[in-house]
Amino acid sequence: MDQGWMEKRQQDRISATANVTYRILDLREKEDILNYPCYSATTIIQLPQLAKKFHSYHAVMKDISEGGLSITGEQKFAVGDWLEISILPPKYDTPVTMLAEVKWVRSLSQSSKELNVAGVSTLALDRVSMDHLSRFLLMERKRLQEEKSS
Repeated sequence: MDQGWMEKRQQDRISATANVTYRILDLREKEDILNYPCYSATTIIQLPQLAKKFHSYHAVMKDISEGGLSITGEQKFAVGDWLEISILPPKYDTPVTMLAEVKWVRSLSQSSKELNVAGVSTLALDRVSMDHLSRFLLMERKRLQEEKSS
């Protein structure tokens, strides 16, 4: 394994692609977000109504674990930003919604377009999202194992 930031991860990341919608929390929200009903009592069905009040951005997830993920998009990220992220894994009808903190950022040029990549660490997610994420990761690990043995 390479030395450096990779060794700081507590869980192995799985290479997986999915569309992501996120919003960047402002300082006021950052102080209060963990008390929001969506992270204590709100069901996943209620989250879209909360998100309508805020501007959101779109990105693509490149890898994921229980502890975080990396996303690529056109919007710039800053280390320390808190994001409310909604991921719709393939073959799922409801999104995995989580609160995460940007841990690292880098720029990437692709097809004459400047893209931004961020590694984010999971701070909180509701029970339904935790269940969806665990099942998704289990299915992806199984799929990757089957590909290796083929």
